[in-house]
Amino acid sequence: MQCLNTQSVLCVVSLLVILSLAACEEDVAPPTGVDEPFSLYGVFNPRLPMQAVLVGPVEDLLFPETRAPLDAVVTSTNLGNGKTYVWQDSVSANATGQLDHIFVADFFPAYGSRHRLDVVRSDGEHTFVEVEVPGETRIEDSDAGTRDIHVRILGLDDADFVLPRIETMYSVSFYHIDDPYTVCNTPRKRYIFSHKGTEEKTDQGWKFTIDLNIFYETMRSYYHDDTGIRFWNPDRDGLALLDMELEVTIGNVDWDPPGGNFSDERVLVHPGTLSNVENGYGLVVGGYNEETVLYPSFRAVADTPFFDYIQRNGGDYCLGTL
Repeated sequence: MQCLNTQSVLCVVSLLVILSLAACEEDVAPPTGVDEPFSLYGVFNPRLPMQAVLVGPVEDLLFPETRAPLDAVVTSTNLGNGKTYVWQDSVSANATGQLDHIFVADFFPAYGSRHRLDVVRSDGEHTFVEVEVPGETRIEDSDAGTRDIHVRILGLDDADFVLPRIETMYSVSFYHIDDPYTVCNTPRKRYIFSHKGTEEKTDQGWKFTIDLNIFYETMRSYYHDDTGIRFWNPDRDGLALLDMELEVTIGNVDWDPPGGNFSDERVLVHPGTLSNVENGYGLVVGGYNEETVLYPSFRAVADTPFFDYIQRNGGDYCLGTL
């Protein structure tokens, strides 16, 4: 999850929401008789100058009820060069108004580096996790003049990685053949669609195909609901495709739940199922976002119901620069 600076706290809280708040609070409480001291959630992100991890005492409820400092010393060690960082406690209210202990440290974890995070209570109880930061990647895309855009996410080293999130964002506007400038005068809307589950492993990384046509009718329906504009004749009016953006999350292999479905409720409600934490619960992973703008060819867009107004090479139809 890529955020900037102070937004690191929000990244960690978001991960907690994804992994545990889909279930009710009693579902994330520990089994009776279990003595593990802490639950940990967070992402080591090589693109952020501040790292953040949520640390929760394993109690009946996962969340603290006061702003008192947590009885924990949190450190991390780069297992490559031995450098150690002491993390500072802060208390933040999450989206539900509950309080979270967010521990932060100022450093960039290098691509491909490995770290050990240790959380020690005053009585000596100890929770820890080892985290591998994925290496750098590159995105390539191509089409053969058809609606299918072939995307490859290539690792720049030999380390394995996974794709917890694959999304495209379409920017569209209403178009009418008798008045092309409706593209400029009607609302531009952005719609995001997931392609998670369509990826295939390759020797160098992952590949998947985006069908430009598959979400067209869905977007027409969304656009009408958002604007009230009606589509009368598909040969004369419809959606103009203005631009497309691809965003993927690159994660280390620990960010890979049983069955491969990150949002499976059967995984979310059992805190020990999706966990890489020793003597505790939770998930601390390495990852970052990778984004690119997609420029399908004129022929590719022509193979769909879209009207082609993609702003290639920085051009803009409404400014007269296409």
